[in-house]
Amino acid sequence: MLVKKPSHQSAFTLVELLITLSIAGILITLAIPSFSHTLAKSKLRSQLQVLFSHHQLARSEAIKTNQRVTLCKSSSGTQCTSTSGWSDGWIIFSDQNLDKTINNNDRILLVQQPIASGLTLTYRGFGSHNYISYFSDGRSTTNGTFTLCNQYGSAEAKSVIISRTGRARMDNKTASGKALNCS
Repeated sequence: MLVKKPSHQSAFTLVELLITLSIAGILITLAIPSFSHTLAKSKLRSQLQVLFSHHQLARSEAIKTNQRVTLCKSSSGTQCTSTSGWSDGWIIFSDQNLDKTINNNDRILLVQQPIASGLTLTYRGFGSHNYISYFSDGRSTTNGTFTLCNQYGSAEAKSVIISRTGRARMDNKTASGKALNCS
């Protein structure tokens, strides 16, 4: 004859449940700042890739079409500007008469809307800080550095460096190897 043992039901007590929820709450509170930092870094890297690919596009279009192509800052998406910043957007266009402004025969190749909120973009180079042009052989009109910053400042900053040969590269320093400046 089989004898059945009384079964014990396993369950959490209210105290155990409250302790578990408290520990989970503390862990989530500690993880949120780390997650927001990771998210900010990801947003910066993504925008850096966009800027880098747009320079490659401008250069390759200049070579492909055998004419000068200009990348300039633009808040309207239709004309270059010297009053807004690079964070407000830019356009890439074929600059047939070489005047660095969009005229009747020029063709807009790309319009970039303002960059993601929380990011700033600046450009320092020889000559104008409002545009960079690429010749039909791929060379650029100047060399310079685009610096992209987020809320964490210079420690997280990234750059797109344009050489006089027109080649672009991404880095976390200036062309001369110095730390980037977000101020």
